Amino acid sequence: MSNNETTCELNIAGMDCASCAGKIEKGLKNLDGIKDVSVNFVAGKAKVSFNPASVNLDKIKKGIETLGYKVKDAGGRIDEGHEARIDFLRMVIVGSLIIIGWSGILSSLIRYDIASIIATLIGGYPLVRKAIIDLKAKAITADVFMALGVAAAAIIGEFLSSAVIAFFMLIAEYLDKLTMGKARKALDELIKLTPKSARIIKDGREIEIAIEEIKKGDMVIVRPGERIPVDGKIIEGSSFVNQAAITGESMPAEKKIGDDVYTATINDAGLLKIKAIHVGADTTLAKIIHLVEEAESAKAPVQRIADKFAAYFTPAILLIAGLTFLISGNFIYAIAVIVVACPCTVAIATPLAVVAGIGKAARKGIIIKGGIYLEALAKIDTVVMDKTGTITIGEPRITDIKAFAEHNEDEILTMAAAVERYSEHPLSKAIIKKAEEQGLQIPEPYDFQIIPGRGVKAKYNGMNVLMGSRELIKEGKIALMPEIDSYMKAKEEEGKTAFLISHDSEVCGVIAVADIVRKESIEAIKEIKDAGIKNIIMLTGDNWRTARAIAEQVGIDNVEAELMPEDKVKKVQELIASGKKVAMVGDGINDAPALAMADVGIAMGVAGTDVAIEAADVALMRDDWGQIPEAIKIGRTTFGVIKQNLAIGIVFNIIGVSLAATGVLTPMMAAVAHVLPDVIVFANSARVIR
Repeated sequence: MSNNETTCELNIAGMDCASCAGKIEKGLKNLDGIKDVSVNFVAGKAKVSFNPASVNLDKIKKGIETLGYKVKDAGGRIDEGHEARIDFLRMVIVGSLIIIGWSGILSSLIRYDIASIIATLIGGYPLVRKAIIDLKAKAITADVFMALGVAAAAIIGEFLSSAVIAFFMLIAEYLDKLTMGKARKALDELIKLTPKSARIIKDGREIEIAIEEIKKGDMVIVRPGERIPVDGKIIEGSSFVNQAAITGESMPAEKKIGDDVYTATINDAGLLKIKAIHVGADTTLAKIIHLVEEAESAKAPVQRIADKFAAYFTPAILLIAGLTFLISGNFIYAIAVIVVACPCTVAIATPLAVVAGIGKAARKGIIIKGGIYLEALAKIDTVVMDKTGTITIGEPRITDIKAFAEHNEDEILTMAAAVERYSEHPLSKAIIKKAEEQGLQIPEPYDFQIIPGRGVKAKYNGMNVLMGSRELIKEGKIALMPEIDSYMKAKEEEGKTAFLISHDSEVCGVIAVADIVRKESIEAIKEIKDAGIKNIIMLTGDNWRTARAIAEQVGIDNVEAELMPEDKVKKVQELIASGKKVAMVGDGINDAPALAMADVGIAMGVAGTDVAIEAADVALMRDDWGQIPEAIKIGRTTFGVIKQNLAIGIVFNIIGVSLAATGVLTPMMAAVAHVLPDVIVFANSARVIR
């Protein structure tokens, strides 16, 4: 972004279809200084890039309001409940007047045609008002169609027909607003989870402050039953914390001193004192809300069908209506064509289902970053996964220490702890922990060096020590005795990873490590297979024997072992090049390149991990393999509903316009028919929300 350009995000009320978004985009782009505009009618948001030297925020807001919408800054929420109540009251009044005029039950007090005229005026006013605004903005929208239908019926004296048309147009608009409200509900629920205030300790006193006033480092007090207002670390107390808002877990998690907790989670029992680490927009919940909002704005590729349909729809309907009048000579047929046309059904078919799918996933602790990834999840036929930290817990434990060449186990463990002292590898933590448990002094190494994919080397007590794989030992031109190699193979056949330790050109010991397989991964992999995805591949830098043993435990048939990080990326590239639709499952940090290369990158257990959340296309907030088949299921269900919605909208418009053009549908029947696809699409999309 250039220095003379800034971006604002606005909340907009009143949008209920794609034409609304298009009208706002077109209107704002006509203002001097506007660089770019992106409007998401389902989320009710607009992102505007502009030159503040040419146009200010007030002028942008006024431009939107001139088009008939209400607007606030991103921080403010618009309550549309008042307008909804007015819309409902208008429908009741118009409906009552139509019944009075039609039935003649109050004919002694009011003539039927007068009742119909009043109903037309009350019901047609909002349609005509919007149509005038749209025409001023040089936009031919559905509102223009509807106003034209109402006006045309009234002009030829069909007041009851014009009233009925207006009534059903009000119903259609009300249903659109109701549908949008339901779709946005998941995001609104997330936003409402943030506490409004918090208690902190300041100058030795406990005081209550607004959530916006909390600062990093503040000591926060949370009593039982209260929501935690910050991302932080427990300094005092213990409790069970309901983390469903973040991770989707139904069972509370036990928390004690030193554990991390997150904003909006609920303290079930016990007083907690928490040091604030992340506050406001930096909390995990705030990041989730932002990602969901961004995801709702991202179009699925299938949306291109709706966009193309919408581009040709308006001129096509006007042309058909004109031809109908010229051929039949019947103005009523032309009115029916205009009234029955329903562009909004096709327009909302995709975004409504996408927002429902993304919202449902978010409630389960699954963050899907847009319609493109929902669609990609639906098409996945290959799942590739890393072993360490994904299939296994990623917390290796030492199971065996074997000394050779007249050394003892303590000497081997001491050497290993010395060279691993400054390593960040999970193995190093296990070795250091084991050495400390056995009361060993860990020497200070020097000339420490990591050999990627092989191991480490360092010096201590005048010795050159290597620790790592067979390849590392071979590269050091150190002989591997048959009995040592046989011992390693035996451990590897048990599913353990064996590391060699040498000093000064002699192998002196072996340390065997086991990483615990996630129990839920076995059932989840079975669910993925049951879903029809048979091509499941495990990638690992571990040796072949250990890799095969782990794969066999969890039910994976295809294994690629002894891979460097770049080899994993290459393998994903090869699968995609062969025509496979690939989902890569990893930890979101070490596997970031492979996650980025896949059609869908799925990162596990990313709650509180900013880098991992940003790296993945689908972020699972907890280390639960069960979320992977759940994400695939949501993707497939959503994509299926999108295709059904598009078919409903397109087929309905073709049949409805054909029947209207041939005189089968009267304008009143066309008005009733106009509402039907909205109801069907809403009901169909509700299947995703459930």
